[in-house]
Amino acid sequence: MDQTREILVVEDDRAIRRLFKMVLEREGYRVQEAADGVEAVLKLGLSEYDVIVLDLMMPNLDGFAFMSTFADHDASRLKKIIVTSAASPQIITERMRGTPFDTLPKPFDLLDLVTRVRACITAQSL
Repeated sequence: MDQTREILVVEDDRAIRRLFKMVLEREGYRVQEAADGVEAVLKLGLSEYDVIVLDLMMPNLDGFAFMSTFADHDASRLKKIIVTSAASPQIITERMRGTPFDTLPKPFDLLDLVTRVRACITAQSL
């Protein structure tokens, strides 16, 4: 990697959040964590992230509300989001009105997570 990419993992399950962080840091990424959508919004005010790995079902501000807020400011930024959810990708896409983001279904494969993060970064540089 030419430069270290920054990733924000937004997940209320601490064990999953830590697992994602460990796997992504092993791949050379800098990883920040947020336990819910409110904390994620605060972190976005302090830093720009190359990728956001976002759980949908969280307390305080869920992933759908987070993405709606994100899209209201600049919908193209949704290309940086990889959604993790047990809900079907079709339901997620329908609810988000076709905005551009990737999904990583639960239960997830860690190799798939790394592959999708790389693809997300590559797509932004095209």
